[in-house]
Amino acid sequence: MKKTILIPIDFRVASLNTLKLALEPYSEDTIEVILLHAEYLNDSITELLFYTPKKIVSSYMTNEFKEALEIIRNRFEGKIKYINIELFHGHNTNAMRNFLEANHVDEIYIAKNYQLKQTKNAFDPTPLLKKSNYNIIEVTIEHDFEKAPYEQLISLFN
Repeated sequence: MKKTILIPIDFRVASLNTLKLALEPYSEDTIEVILLHAEYLNDSITELLFYTPKKIVSSYMTNEFKEALEIIRNRFEGKIKYINIELFHGHNTNAMRNFLEANHVDEIYIAKNYQLKQTKNAFDPTPLLKKSNYNIIEVTIEHDFEKAPYEQLISLFN
């Protein structure tokens, strides 16, 4: 059975621990993963004319984050159909609900003890996700978030 899960991220390795915990209980299901990054849309006409989500996502991707994604893909190879990184620019619950419906999201996983670290234009989508009336599963990450990125990569193997 196919299932689509959504996980909010901040492009740090630590935020992918939620994905690891979300994938562990599934045995025979095929999982489609949407990693959600929420940010305010720039209101400059020049910026809007040349807006490309792919370019924005690639500007946030660090080598450590790419490696962490590969580790997760390899570890859960039989379970993951695909992993997409999507940007969300809405400001209200209706926009979030429309986004979730359009992407056929079944479950949303949120870490109880990890606060997304925001860049200049980013915002935490958790309040909008909680108000969306979708199936939200809160997980607790047993992890030291102050570790260096390479040490966080090692924790994805455990």
